[in-house]
Formats: sequence, structure tokens, C-alpha cells
Amino acid sequence: MRTPSKGTKVPTAGVRGRPQILNDQRILDAVVREFARLGYEAVSMRTLSRDLGLSHSFLGQRFGSKENLYETAVSAEFERFLAELRRQRSAWPDQLSDLEELRALLHTFLSAAAAFPALCQLMNQEGSEPSSRLWFIAETVVRPQVVQLADILQRLISQKIVRPVSTRALFFLVAHGAAAPFTLTALSSVFNEMDGPLTINDHVETMTELIFQSLIVGTNTSLTPLT
Repeated sequence: MRTPSKGTKVPTAGVRGRPQILNDQRILDAVVREFARLGYEAVSMRTLSRDLGLSHSFLGQRFGSKENLYETAVSAEFERFLAELRRQRSAWPDQLSDLEELRALLHTFLSAAAAFPALCQLMNQEGSEPSSRLWFIAETVVRPQVVQLADILQRLISQKIVRPVSTRALFFLVAHGAAAPFTLTALSSVFNEMDGPLTINDHVETMTELIFQSLIVGTNTSLTPLT
């Protein structure tokens, strides 16, 4: 995979006067948004270059093929997402019981997902059909991340602390249910008249507790309420 050097700045084409400068991160961000919005097949290197104000040959010269551009952009975006997950998790105590760790995982994922709505939109595009792109995302990001969740969930189920629920069910409930308003912003705004505008922090807290408490068998008095 050909990876662009970080911090390189690229003058855009077709701009009068002093050219606008795009760095690699801005280019890759825009690329991810286009793949997420239109889907892989509907995006071309030429239209991407045009929309970014770059020369028609720039992306090909810099990143090679469309496949390589996709992998480079998506990898960079997921790396930033995983860094945000780690940052969110650092706000919680290092040592937690499995039950409290489950709560922390729910909260940190939703908090990070709110900052990267294009990734959920991208997963909606890629998740409907088998492809090498889906395999790439599943093997490099999804599977490694859900291993911890699966292990914790199975221990809690075996101890009859939480209800028997599959890792798949919980993943989709959180990633494509609770996190949906961060991506489906137009649909979410339909509820503004009833609920007011979406407040991300409130939504994260509410959905974390709603999902978490629904999993618990009986009442666990040892839990510390979220503040």
C-alpha cells in the first residue's frame, strides 16, 4: 500500500490568485466522506479530484489505484477513530469489574462514533454485500475490537449477571441503532419538534444506560450511577 507522507501540503488547481492548500488529512477526510456518501462503485478518481479542486491526475499519481486510495483513506479514518476510543476509555478507571467494563465500552464507543459519523455511513454502504473491502474492514478493525466485548459478555452471561445475548445482537444494537442519529442527521431532525435538537452527550448517556440496564438480570446494587 502506498502511504502518503504526513503533513505534505498540496496546492489545488483552478483557483485564482494564491492557491488553496490541502494537506493529506483533509484529502483523506474528503475521500472517506465521498465513499461513505456514494458507495465505492459510484466514486471515481476523476470526480474526487474535481470535487477537491485537484488536477485530474493528482490522486492517481499520489495514491495509485482507487482501491489503494480507499484503503489508505479508510485505514487513516479508523486509526483516528480507535485513537478516540482510547482517549474516551482513559476517562474511566483502569481497573473495572466486567460489568462496569461493559458499561464503559458502550459509553466510549458511542462517544467516539459521534465524532466519526462517516464511518457508520461507510459501514452501511459496505455491509450489505460481500467484498474485499468489507473483509478488509472486518479483519483489521471490527473483529479485533469486538473480541474484548465478546469475552466480557460471555463471562457475564455464564455468571448469569446479564441476559443471554449474542455479540452480533449487541454490536448492531449499539453501532447501527443507538449511534444512528449521528449519521442519519436529517431523519433525526424530524424529532426536533418533539424532543428538541439532538444533544450528543445526553444521547450517549441515555442510550448507554438504556442498553446497559436492559442487559442486567435483576438489580445490581453495586453499580455506580453515571454522572
